[in-house]
Amino acid sequence: MGVVTELDHIAVTVSDLDRSLRFYTDTLGFTEVERHRLEGETISAMAGKPEVVMQVVRLKPPEGPGILLDLQQYLQPKGTVSNAQLGMANHSHFCFGVKDLHATYRQLKEKGVEFVSAPVTFD
Repeated sequence: MGVVTELDHIAVTVSDLDRSLRFYTDTLGFTEVERHRLEGETISAMAGKPEVVMQVVRLKPPEGPGILLDLQQYLQPKGTVSNAQLGMANHSHFCFGVKDLHATYRQLKEKGVEFVSAPVTFD
């Protein structure tokens, strides 16, 4: 048996916390469950950077197993926007489940969400 017992949360670093929060709550239906500011020795040690100040908003999905999503913005030191693209080692993704993939795609496009492609399925 492995040492991991559960997947607790996923953290996504964002450049604009307010804009990202509106997208995840208003567009995707997540709910804010916690908000906190992290600063001091502990977060600096975790991040491997000196004098870190980070604002974090923890979200829960409308349905599902309860894996939480943290949106985090580094207030100090200021980060840069990543140039990660599909296929690059510094790129990652996570997947949300929906009841009707094609209907959800249409609804999100109508709200102005941009996609790399239309939905695809794998056998």
